Amino acid sequence: MSLKHIFFSILFVFISIYIAFLNPHESTFHLTQSQTVKLPTVVLLLVAVFAGVLFSVAIFWTSNIKNSFSRWRSTLQKNRSEKKRERFESLYKKAENFFLSGRKEKALSLVDKVLEASPAHISALSLKGKILCAQGEKVLAASFQKKALEHEPQNISVLFDLATTYSQADQIENHISLLKKIHRDNPKALQPLIRLRDAFLKQEDWKNILATQDKILPLMRDKKEEWEKELKNKSRYLFARGKQNLEQGKNDPAISDFKQAIKSWNKNSDAHLFLGDVYLKTGKPKVAIKKWLAGFEKTRNIACLVRVQKAYLEKEDPQDLVEIYQEAIDPNQPEESYKFVLLLALLHLEHKQAEKAKSILEENLSENELLGSLLLAQADKPTNNGSSSDTSLHLIRDAVFQLSTSTKDTPN
Repeated sequence: MSLKHIFFSILFVFISIYIAFLNPHESTFHLTQSQTVKLPTVVLLLVAVFAGVLFSVAIFWTSNIKNSFSRWRSTLQKNRSEKKRERFESLYKKAENFFLSGRKEKALSLVDKVLEASPAHISALSLKGKILCAQGEKVLAASFQKKALEHEPQNISVLFDLATTYSQADQIENHISLLKKIHRDNPKALQPLIRLRDAFLKQEDWKNILATQDKILPLMRDKKEEWEKELKNKSRYLFARGKQNLEQGKNDPAISDFKQAIKSWNKNSDAHLFLGDVYLKTGKPKVAIKKWLAGFEKTRNIACLVRVQKAYLEKEDPQDLVEIYQEAIDPNQPEESYKFVLLLALLHLEHKQAEKAKSILEENLSENELLGSLLLAQADKPTNNGSSSDTSLHLIRDAVFQLSTSTKDTPN
């Protein structure tokens, strides 16, 4: 019973008591013209109290029945709405499944039914946008996705869908602008930044790529494998910008980028190679050789040693490179050591050390190794004693260098 009902019940009782006390004597009630009943004041008082209670109970039950009817009607409407919503959701799910399985026309038919009954169905509006985008109607697709955002502007799923539509429509500026908005609204979210970086990658905008990558990395520190992967990506982006600077003749910025790429990931063999190339180009062969040797130490990429060997063609004493080759040659792993054998033998021949070349080849040469046999034949020539000016040696040298720097041996 509510406070309102209690209040009226008490009020009615007090009024009854008040009337009873105004009539202290016996009260006479006429049942008919000839029949009368005399009631004492006490009885009248009790009757008044009882009447008040009955009145109060009557009010309570009347109100309760009214409320029960209202609840029943509200529940009925709610159930109807729920069934209607479930029917729409079922149609939407079917449309989504048809779209994912490639049946776009069927998906469009079902999603139109949903929108006909519920024009503000956000997921259906977004799905229709995706279907239209897949059908090539990108402008119309964007209009439906924008309509969904009018109802729910912060819906990140719809925002991403619209960004994808802009991307496929080659509206790059709109694509990037929308991704920036998503990032501003969700500064700790990783996905918007990754998609923004990928958008910059399509433009080869290395400045913004690297700025975005620097925002991505702190958000991934608790995921070690992914963090290391993105650190390698940063190194590759720095290398790409350095290569671009090098092509534009900007040697100092290129050197800075290559150094940062190595600092981010010291096994970036391309960065080691190009860093040495820049120093060689700027007239610093000793520094170049030092960078290539450091690159081989970090990456074990034989291409670094090939660069050193090419730079050593005019250098008298290649002893440090000879020692590296000798350490790398392992009789127990002849296949892995084969290229080092060829490079060492070639190095001896280029520096007119035919006997040393012959010795290393005879110690490590296996059958059916064409380049090794050709180098051995060069070492046996008495006329030029392995002179690097011999045309045949030049051809063999190019073949050895090409074999040594083949793709499978220079992973990045």
